[in-house]
Formats: sequence, C-alpha cells, structure tokens
Amino acid sequence: MSRPDEGAKRIGRNVRAARRARGTSLETLAGLVGRSKGWLSKIENGKIRLEKRSDIVALADALEVSATELVEGPAVPRGRTEPSIGHLRGILLGSSLDDPSDMPVRPVGVLEAEWNGSILAAWRTSDRVELARLIPGLIGELHVHAATADGQERETALRLLIWACSAAGSDLLKAYGHLDLAWIAADRAERAAHALGDEVWAGAAAFAMAHCRRSLDRTHAFRTIGQTADRVEPHIGDDRQAQEIYGMLRLSAALACQIRGDHSGADACAEEAERIAGRTGEHADAWQWFGPANVGVWRTTLAVEAGEPGRALDYAARVVPEVLPSQIRRASLRIEKARAYAMLDRSRLAAIELRQAERLDAPRTHSDPFARELVADLLPKPGGRDLRGLAWRMNLI
Repeated sequence: MSRPDEGAKRIGRNVRAARRARGTSLETLAGLVGRSKGWLSKIENGKIRLEKRSDIVALADALEVSATELVEGPAVPRGRTEPSIGHLRGILLGSSLDDPSDMPVRPVGVLEAEWNGSILAAWRTSDRVELARLIPGLIGELHVHAATADGQERETALRLLIWACSAAGSDLLKAYGHLDLAWIAADRAERAAHALGDEVWAGAAAFAMAHCRRSLDRTHAFRTIGQTADRVEPHIGDDRQAQEIYGMLRLSAALACQIRGDHSGADACAEEAERIAGRTGEHADAWQWFGPANVGVWRTTLAVEAGEPGRALDYAARVVPEVLPSQIRRASLRIEKARAYAMLDRSRLAAIELRQAERLDAPRTHSDPFARELVADLLPKPGGRDLRGLAWRMNLI
C-alpha cells in the first residue's frame, strides 16, 4: 500500500503533468496565474493544496486545458456499488421530441404522481440506485407525451421532462463521472424548454446545462447564468416554483462571479437569492431544494471560495441541517465546513466533517475534488488516521 503522501495529491500532480506536457516552466506558469514560483512548486509537490475554484480555473486557463482534466483522475472509488445507468443511457440516446422511443406509456397524471412521490423521495434521500431504476422510464414516457399530446398535458410533460433531465444529469450521472451523458440529459431539458416556450422554464433548463459539468470548467452556460437570471426575473410573479428557479439561477451566478474574482457581484447575487428565499420559505418539493437553508449552504461555499473560512463557518452555523430537504445538500454543507476548518488548520474538525459527509452521501463526497484533495492532505495530520477508511474508498491509498 502506498504512503498517503505518494499518491494522493492528485490536483498538483495533474498540474505538473500538464505543465510539462506544454513545455512550460514553473516560473512562466506562476507568472501567468499571478503567483510565486515557490507557491506553484508546493502545489505540484503536494506541500499545499489548491483550495479555491478560482486558482484551479486560472491554472487550467494558463495551461489551455479543461479544469476537469486537472481535478479528475482515472481512479474509481473502491467499495461502492454504482447503479446501472445502461437503461438511462439507452433512453437518452434513443429519445427526442421529434422521434421518441417506441414504448408503452402511462397517463401524464400517473407520471406526475410518480415524480412527486417515489422519484422525488429517492432524489431527496440520495438513493441513486432507486433513482437510476425509476427515472429512465419516466424520461422515455415523457418524451412520448411531449411529442404526441397537446394542451395542458403536453405542457405538464415538458415541465416534468426538464425536472427529470436536470435531476438525472446533475445528481446521478455527474456523481458517477458520466459527464457526457449528463450533458445529453441537460440538452434534452433545453430542447423541452424550447418547445414549451416559457422563459422561466428556459431558465430551469439553463441551470441544468450550467451544472451538468463541474463549475470549474466555466462553460458558456455557466458564464452567462447571470444573464439568464436577468431574463427570468420579470416573469416570476408570485409563483413559488418560478421564484425558486430564479433563486437558484442567482446562486449559480454568485458562484460564477466568485470564480472570476468579482466578490461584490457574488455578494449581490447571494443577497438577492436570500431575499427570494425569504419569500418562498422551506418546502420539501422545492426546485433544486431552494430555500433559506440551501441559500445558507451556498453562502458557506462562496465564503470558502473567497478565502474567508471564519465567515464561512458563521454562515454554516446558521443552517439547521435537518431543515435541508436533500441529503445531497447536507453532505455539501459538511464538505464546505471541512474546507473552512482546514483553512484554519483545525484538521480534527475537518476530518469529522468529511466523515459525516460520506455518511450522508458517499458518491457526492467521493467525487468532490476538494474533498478528495482535503482527505489526502489531512491523512498525516492530527485526526488523519480516522480518514484512512475514507481515503481507501476514494482510492487515494
């Protein structure tokens, strides 16, 4: 078994490999990202970790590679049962609004009840095995209804299709590294929104497209998410779901601002989302779990990305985890708290948060590049021995 310091500093090793492949010196790359040669050398040698999206994005831009190439590795986490995505793959590749799959379909009302019942419950509890079992057939049947129904039934089918494809892409396929299929799911949502002709649901589809890949990659959809929110804002009215969609767009815009160093813009977007959350309140069926508690999780992330761990922990302390309707978001809160504690050199507390995150949502924790980097960094530190099991399951040792 390799020692923790030999194989775990994946991001730094990938940076070094990409730099050498381009024939770029340490000094040149450091200058391109506005950092010192010593800082970059420590990153590449695993002496310090990359803590913020903005640094990873800057390195990726300078090296002219995808940020995902820097944070993703070939290793597959051990000891994890992955759901079969073969059926979902076939449905996504074989269905379109113009040419849906040839399959028997249930009434739209039955599909809507299934979505609001068992599928939403599986999504909320991070039961991805159940989600992978139920959602492919739903997506296939909704394509049929969207292509053949009319009136209210067609509109309902299209809205459900946007919802379902968003869930399949961001929280099922992306969690297991199937980024190509996640993009296809988002594309199906975008096409459904175009057919629906509703600006709010076009925003929902844009959210799906922005989050079908990692935010580190700054795709066009992610870079322009603030403009999408601007287009949606005049149309939200008093409709709760429309407000939730708009709120999630503003939170996404806040992260986009933070990554490009626009801290005031990030704060303004987050404050707007917080204002909207004050109107909507908490709901178990909220779109993408939008509500005051989830805004608190996002604000924790934004503070970590700004390099303000104390502020991040203040935001986290205001969130009551039990109020969050999604275990995915509860795990995300734990990961962000771990990042903040690590920035403050409180390694034991960081380790506790990471272990709790894994208990809440193992796939989310195992695939998170910052969690992986943090586990690798904490192993030799006080409390690090408690992370050896997690490190093994992450395939880091």
